[in-house]
Amino acid sequence: MKKKGTIILIFILTLMIAGFFIIKNLTETLDGKINTYIALNLQLDKILNPQSIDDKSIEQIRENLNKQSTKSSKQPIPFSNIKNITIEENSEKIPIRIYTPEYEGILPVIIYSHGGTWIAGNLDTHDNVCRKLSQNTKAIVVSVDYRLAPENPFPAALNDVYNVLQWTSKNAKSINGDEKHIALAGDSAGGNLSAAVSLMSRDKNGPHITCQVLIYPSTNLYELNSQSWLYFSNRFNISKEEMEKYISLYVPQKEDLKNPYVSPLLANKFDQLPDTLVITAEIDPLRDEGEDYSKKLKDAGIQSEVIRFNGVTHGFITMDKITNKADEALNQISSYLQDEFQTEKQ
Repeated sequence: MKKKGTIILIFILTLMIAGFFIIKNLTETLDGKINTYIALNLQLDKILNPQSIDDKSIEQIRENLNKQSTKSSKQPIPFSNIKNITIEENSEKIPIRIYTPEYEGILPVIIYSHGGTWIAGNLDTHDNVCRKLSQNTKAIVVSVDYRLAPENPFPAALNDVYNVLQWTSKNAKSINGDEKHIALAGDSAGGNLSAAVSLMSRDKNGPHITCQVLIYPSTNLYELNSQSWLYFSNRFNISKEEMEKYISLYVPQKEDLKNPYVSPLLANKFDQLPDTLVITAEIDPLRDEGEDYSKKLKDAGIQSEVIRFNGVTHGFITMDKITNKADEALNQISSYLQDEFQTEKQ
């Protein structure tokens, strides 16, 4: 009986040691340690839902990407004033969703562009993010349902977001907004579009932009050659091969990849751009290009700061079910936006 108990104890200890090393292997990367719960969730998802975009239709790829965006999200917070409308600007019709918080007076406006590798994402995948942003900042959020590739390649999405900026500037009062206080925000592909729209508005003498918030933005589509792409491609995040495929769907003409409206990091000049907050995730292939973009802005004399969230991966802003850093980031973003709107009024 004693011998049997000893064997069971050894077996349990062996399992515990094996589990320790499995978790250690899962959470340790070449440059940083990932949150254990996030690592287990992502690894389990890769096992249960192996991804291969080569044998899937664009509709299947889009559906999978949309599910990934929301599978770790909590139920949306209550929010009473949400309107879906379609605007028309420069002969283009663009669906938008307007979130208006319960505050009196004329309110600042945030134009939000969702992520989704330019081929996926919609108003629903980032609904809770927009609700929280509007509530926390006491600002109107205009979420853009921009056209997706490959049906609508570059520059369709970019033009849609820029047209929404123009429409908002001209029609802010109709939605109780302040045309003098408009910010751009977006995550991943939406961060790329927000940065590109800021460049475009500067180049075209377009509407004034108070500031921009770029959440783990893609800033260099021409070359995926940063250290973070080397460190983090494929294991917990998108692979380099997958990203190149998505880029080719968004930008089918290779010569366009160096266009600063595609790759903002490759712009020739960075002056006269709005104040910028860049949010990055430590365990993210896009980390370095986001931080490099902020440095380029700083070097040009632009007020730009980076907040890196350690232990989390690309896409964490919609993972409030499995990490409190999602809300922590949104709180930081909201405080930044409030400060920027307030500073500009003074």
